[in-house]
Amino acid sequence: MQSIDLVQVVVSGLAMGSVYTLMGMGLFITFLTSRALNFGQGDFLMVATFVSMALALAGMPAILGIALTLVGLAGLGAVLERVAVRPLGQGGAGGADSLGWVLTTMGVGMILQNIVTLVWGKSKFYSPPLFGKGDKQIVEILGAGVFLEEILVAGSCLVVVAVLLWILFRTRWGNAISAVAFDKDTASLLAIDVKKTIMLSYVIMAVLAAICGILVGPIVSAQAHMGLLYVLKGFAVVCIGGFVNPVGILIAGLAFGLVEAFSNYFDSSLGDLYPFLMVLGFLVARPSGLFGEGRMDLR
Repeated sequence: MQSIDLVQVVVSGLAMGSVYTLMGMGLFITFLTSRALNFGQGDFLMVATFVSMALALAGMPAILGIALTLVGLAGLGAVLERVAVRPLGQGGAGGADSLGWVLTTMGVGMILQNIVTLVWGKSKFYSPPLFGKGDKQIVEILGAGVFLEEILVAGSCLVVVAVLLWILFRTRWGNAISAVAFDKDTASLLAIDVKKTIMLSYVIMAVLAAICGILVGPIVSAQAHMGLLYVLKGFAVVCIGGFVNPVGILIAGLAFGLVEAFSNYFDSSLGDLYPFLMVLGFLVARPSGLFGEGRMDLR
């Protein structure tokens, strides 16, 4: 491998790994508060990609289009929690002894897929660049030309992760999420609105998925079923990093993206296979994840 190819592969891997990290963080934060995983989260990413693309093609300024997409997906996250997760938990159906939320969250995702298919069809689309046009889309790093979008995707995702960690560990909202994650009854005794906190976690999840969808739109093809692979990779990242440690998820996400990028470079026909084989081998050796019992346990 030449040095130019190495730079391009590393940048591409870090960009996609950052997206997988955000997807993993979304799964992580909803699991903390409700002990449920939103398997429709990939379809939230897909909806955000199509909405932001449509607004951009309609001539709306990028900042306004991004803001509207984030607000819309945040509302969708709140609706998901209210209609697909909370009713199960009220009767104990959403607890650890039941997997009813798997069907409800996947059901919402399938509804979103069908809506997008009805509006846009089954064709693949490409979103216009967010950050640069023409020659400005290519920048040179160590003699290698890389897409500006990929660099800014990685940078934007890492900034979002840093903000999320600050919220979780340095704010009142983060303290409320930690209390609910530890014990809902105890949190209620501490005057914490448990239902509102759980809904907040789903809103954060939806915003993270929306950010992913907006950022990947210009660098991948968009189609109605694109979300499944992203949520699977996000789930793999959470399994590697550990379900209780956001820093472990960050490390695992970047590592997964790099392994995927190198796999595609050497064997593009099986590029998605090798990262999942790596996940399988890792979990056999360490089922609790990279930092499953680490100090940053939020429960």
